[in-house]
Amino acid sequence: MNKKLTGIYAALFTPFDKDGRIMYDALQRHAEYLMNKGIEGFYVNGSTGEAFLMRPDERKKALEAVVEAVAGKVTVISHCGAIGTDISLELVKHSAMLPVDAISSVPPFYYGFKKEDIVGYYNDLANASDKPFIVYNIPKFSGVIITPEIMAELRKNPNIQGLKFTHNDFAALEAIRSSDPDLVIYNGFDEMCICGLALGCNGAIGSTYNIIAPLILKLRDCCDDNDFASARELQKKANAYIRLLTLNGKHFSIAKYIISKIEGIDYGFARKPFSPLGKDEIEAAEKVIEMLREDGM
Repeated sequence: MNKKLTGIYAALFTPFDKDGRIMYDALQRHAEYLMNKGIEGFYVNGSTGEAFLMRPDERKKALEAVVEAVAGKVTVISHCGAIGTDISLELVKHSAMLPVDAISSVPPFYYGFKKEDIVGYYNDLANASDKPFIVYNIPKFSGVIITPEIMAELRKNPNIQGLKFTHNDFAALEAIRSSDPDLVIYNGFDEMCICGLALGCNGAIGSTYNIIAPLILKLRDCCDDNDFASARELQKKANAYIRLLTLNGKHFSIAKYIISKIEGIDYGFARKPFSPLGKDEIEAAEKVIEMLREDGM
């Protein structure tokens, strides 16, 4: 198992100004802030980063900005997923030229691709560089389930070394974990982090970790110590934050509002067609800020 790829990672938000332009300086300052809070890595240009609302050249520049800010201090995983193999390969080849630690992708989506299409897509991407490759199972949005059988087929490729498991089928997670002890597995759903760690995940990647990283790091440590009573209390506290952070499906905008207020930087907005925050979401964000200060985060 590649120990460099284990840990608690933030899926980075991408800051856009009011005209939809990426604010690269803000992205770098936020990455530096999170490293100072103890975060162990970053997942760049994923769903949380609004990657599918970005052009390939923007995704490349965002990755370069994060790599520069990180300067080798923590792990960086570059998400290169797109609906077409050619677009994804362009991003993989760019990532391979940078000091990133791994490359990842959602499965090809929308068209109802068959198993052989999905396996072929991942092998094409994994074989395009010498970087470890992380499969991303997120059926809620991709419409594709990476079953234990598909994962076993993919693992015939030695470059495919990890799985980001953003799914609630924990029986499938247990089957994958039990059959493949050397696979690096990340829990994906933030509100279920304790479940993934209890079943042997080697870390977690989450959007809310941009805000509550210290809490999740403590939760992980409790799980490592088999102190699941304390871990349950930390998950309960984390979920109180998560309910506010994801109010009305506006978690990108709510998180950016909080980052701007807490870190003293302008972290901008979500890109259109996402709509601006309303009164209820701003109240939720302010409540999170109050809670963070009370909890010393």
